[in-house]
Amino acid sequence: MALNYQKDLAALFEGLNSRQKEIIFRRFGLNAKEGETLEAIGQDLGLTRERVRQIVETTLVKIRRESITPEMTKAFSSLRNYLQKSGGLKKEDLLFSDPLFNHQANSRAGINFLLTLGGNFFRSGETKELQAFWALEAQKLSSAQKLIQAIEKKLTKEKKLLSVKDLASLAPGNPAFLKSVLEVSKTVLRTGQDRYGLKAWPEVNPRGVRDLALLVFKKIKKPLHFTEVANSIDEFLSPQKPAEFSVVAAGAAPATRTNFQTVHNELIKDTRFVLVGRGVYALREWGYEPGTVKEVISKVLQEAKQPLSQDEVLKRVLSQRLVKESTILLNLGNKKCFLKSEDGRYSIHEA
Repeated sequence: MALNYQKDLAALFEGLNSRQKEIIFRRFGLNAKEGETLEAIGQDLGLTRERVRQIVETTLVKIRRESITPEMTKAFSSLRNYLQKSGGLKKEDLLFSDPLFNHQANSRAGINFLLTLGGNFFRSGETKELQAFWALEAQKLSSAQKLIQAIEKKLTKEKKLLSVKDLASLAPGNPAFLKSVLEVSKTVLRTGQDRYGLKAWPEVNPRGVRDLALLVFKKIKKPLHFTEVANSIDEFLSPQKPAEFSVVAAGAAPATRTNFQTVHNELIKDTRFVLVGRGVYALREWGYEPGTVKEVISKVLQEAKQPLSQDEVLKRVLSQRLVKESTILLNLGNKKCFLKSEDGRYSIHEA
């Protein structure tokens, strides 16, 4: 059932003088405008920032002492129950947009005022590591920070995206707290597949064509021509397929189609990718090694540590390169680089 608090807010201000009411309304944005800073209000009213802060504090005390109605008490209780079910904290934006509260005029400002007026609620402002959130107690801030550190440590060790289920052991018996902490974290982000990773990872926060191409290869899991990579980037970033990449990348569909040549140029400069055929690339982590066909043949023979038959050379090189057999044989026939024994086996021509 939605909380109905708006009609009771007006009764809270009946015992205030005009200046107290103006400052409270302006500070919390209760006049359907954005909340103003203490300094801005003070400059307008000819008061110091500290004096405005004092008036806000004393006015809140006055309201708590003289004007709290049973309906307001129920509102505070509803907010406490909501936060309790969320593990003791909730990201501010999500709390303010929840249908339980966000159904009345200027609801964001009203909820913010109620939480502040309640006195027993704690607000953590936005930092480099955390989004702003409301909690039942100040201790939740340190608890959230410790959990995020544990999640970061696990992700760093595992070196892969993890699901909420994979992370559950870090917050035993409190899945709601884990969910809420993940929502407020700025260093651990959710991908479109409902898995979590570190913000610095390309799989989570891709930056530029190279990282987007990496995601394409990991999604499709096979060598691709650079034109296919470009088309796949556009397809995956289209509004119709927002879940293919992370929450960061998904909402950033390119204004124009990805340029084929740009993809080719970026892939050939990045050691994460290996050119395995005419314009076809694969990931180095799949076992592909860089180099020309001649260099691949040399590496195959070096690793074999014994002469190989023509068929063995072809098989091993074709596992690394998408080229015609005739291309391999042409390179294999280079007598300056390779020797062919009487029994038809090949070895490296030592200088």
